[in-house]
This record gives sequence, structure tokens and C-alpha cells, in this order.
Amino acid sequence: MVLHYTPKKVQKSPHFLTAQITDLDYQGLGVAKIGGKTWFIENALPQEIVQFRVLEEKRQYGRGVVQHILQGHAKRQEPKCAYYAQCGGCQSQHIPIDMQRTAKQQALWYRLRKLQDDIILAPMITGEQWAYRRRVRLAMRFDEARKILVIGFRQKHSQQIVPIRHCDVLVPALNKILPKLTALFSQWSQPRQLGHLELVAVDNGVTLLVRHIEKIAEKDRDLLLNFAKSEHINLFVQEKENVQCWQGAEPFYYIATQKLTFDMGDFIQVNAELNHAMIQTALAWLELTPQDHVLDLFCGIGNFTLPLSLQVKSAVGVEGVAEMVEKARQNAQRNRCDNVEFYQADLAKSFADQAWVDKPFNKILLDPPRAGADFALNALSDLSAEKIVYVSCNPATLVRDAEILQQLGYDPRKVAMIDMFPNTGHLESITLFEKRN
Repeated sequence: MVLHYTPKKVQKSPHFLTAQITDLDYQGLGVAKIGGKTWFIENALPQEIVQFRVLEEKRQYGRGVVQHILQGHAKRQEPKCAYYAQCGGCQSQHIPIDMQRTAKQQALWYRLRKLQDDIILAPMITGEQWAYRRRVRLAMRFDEARKILVIGFRQKHSQQIVPIRHCDVLVPALNKILPKLTALFSQWSQPRQLGHLELVAVDNGVTLLVRHIEKIAEKDRDLLLNFAKSEHINLFVQEKENVQCWQGAEPFYYIATQKLTFDMGDFIQVNAELNHAMIQTALAWLELTPQDHVLDLFCGIGNFTLPLSLQVKSAVGVEGVAEMVEKARQNAQRNRCDNVEFYQADLAKSFADQAWVDKPFNKILLDPPRAGADFALNALSDLSAEKIVYVSCNPATLVRDAEILQQLGYDPRKVAMIDMFPNTGHLESITLFEKRN
């Protein structure tokens, strides 16, 4: 008789190391060298000596998190947020804002200068350090042990949820409603069927999207509707896969005089102030004229396309998500932008058979996702535009794509960092490329 058994999993003891921090990377991680290996360490500042717990170790690099500060930096600051030690939302509140911005700027500037040593570094585009985020997603989980519903953000290095009643980077309109949501859903008769919540505060107020696994019970429906009416919020509910508006209207925001509506599933920039500044910078760097024909790749709901259409002869926006293309068309029609066309296309495939590809584009704007746009750059270069403005949310893919564009005849001429997400490790940037003569 053969006996089958599963051996007990051996729990490894935490591994600790001590290091002197020599630098700060753009994500707010302290950088140290130990035996030739580079370590990226959370909650560490340059010149500090720290003991850290190893989170991950590879052959050439490792990651860790500070356990004890043996010698601190004089400028280390106390985090403003009471949840900072547990919450995974912010990574840099212990770092003074000027040090955060310097680290972000130097990291990308250093890498782009290797490609083009005469590239111009424009002033960083900055805004408010706190209360800037107009959109948030909240996780919900019913704690079976304590029989309570927990609403908040994911904990660092964990799937656990940190209960949140206030967030210092959210705009006041969202902070006002956070504790009320906890009180509301604590009365829910089906807490195990709650998915997550999404909130956005734009120019027509706060919109709430509730995701629910099954159909909502009548008692809970009344509870939710009464809450939405009393708080004057727009309410959308997703039961299974179906999203419906239960109260109010779809959210919208303005870019100058243009009104852009969007669905709760659509991407929008979460920092309204810097979204405006970024758009104005992109339009200025393209040096738009009434004779220009502009292509906007990864156009979304028309965030760049509609404003630039006011200054050019024609504009075309191309997006991979069909629902966002339809929303962009509605936005163009609503704003009477008659010189704009929007198309849905898989940008990972050849442009050759696309209806818009034969138009005489002389300027291009692209704002790709974090993965970048390397798959589209060969086809894009075939259009022979004189200028390309590239908006990036990932320095690594921007540098990779900049190298490809340079090989295709486009040199990076000017770059500006955009501090779209202060107190976090995220870095937005805008780069101007010009076709080489």
C-alpha cells in the first residue's frame, strides 16, 4: 500500500541585512550596494545606515524594506498620513517634496541624455502636493472572523485591506464621503457579494460605482438609493456584468470650454490641475498652426484630441477600446468639433489597412499605457511627421521607445517631468521628438 502525503511547507525566517544608502531612485527607493549587488530599499534615504528585511533577491539586484534606521537623514520627515506604514497607496511621504522631485527628474534626465546629449530639460510641471487625486478605487472584504466589512486600500506586500476613513492625497469631496461609505455598507444585508467601489469627483460632482457579484436585494437597493439622493451623488451599479445608472448622470469634466463625458470604466487622468497643464504643454510643443493635420494615438475619450482640434485644420484620434472611441465621438459632436474623426484600431498591428493612415499627418501625439508604444513606432515613423510629442507614465518604456524613435530618425529635443502623483513612486513625463533632416 502506497501512502501519499503532503510535506509541511517550511516557513523561512526573515533575512536581514545592513547597508549604507548611497542614492534615491525615482520611485522613492533607497539604493545601496552590498558585495557588488544593487539593493532597492523601501523607506530609506541617502546617507542613512539601515537594517532592512529582504523581500526579494535576484542574481544582480534585490529588494528590501527598512526595519531599523541606525543612522538617519537630517531631512527625513514624519509622514502626514496615519495609514502610511501599512497602506500601499503612497511610497514617499517620508521624503521632502523637493527631494522627491529631484530624484524623479534626475533619473529620467540621466537616461535620456545618454541618447541625446543636447536635449533640453524644461522645468518640471508641478502642482499641489496634497489633495490632488480626483479618482479612487476602494477594495471591500467581509472579515469572517470579526463579522465586519472592511473598506480601504491594499496593504503593502499583502492582499489584506487597510480600513481607510481619510486619505491625504484625495480631493476634499472624496474625503468627505469616505466615512459615510463605511457606515452605509456596514448595514448591507449581503456584504459577501460586494465587489469594490470606484469614486470620481469631477465638474458635475461625485460619482459612485458599486460593483456587486449578484443582484442587489431590495432592502439594500433602497438603502443605496436613499444614500445617493441625500448626498447628491451620481450613482452607477454593476450587478454581475451589467452597469446601470441608478441616480443622476454620467460624469464629465471641462478642458477650458470643452465638456468631456466619460464612463466609469474609462481612463481619465486623476490629477485635474496637472492634466490641464500637460495638455497646454503638449499643444505648445507641437507648435500647432491652422494648416496642421494631427494624429493622436491612444486618444481615449479625446482628452488631447479635442483641445488640439481648436488650433488645427484636422485631427484624428485612434484608440483600441471601442467604447472609448464612441465616447470620444460623442464628445466631439457635443463640442461641435467638426474637424475631428475617431477610429478604433488594434495599434499592435500594422497601420497599412487602416482608413485613416493615408491622411497627411505632419504632427503626432501619443499617450500610451505603461507598456509603451514600441509595437507601433515603425508604422508611426512611416507617416513621416515632423514632430512627435510622447506622453509617458513609465520612464523605462519611454527610454526604450526613445531609442527606437532615434533609430527611426526622430531625435528627442525637449523633455519635462510631470509630478502628476506626488508622494508616490509614479512619474509622468512629456518628450518632444523632431524628425532628423
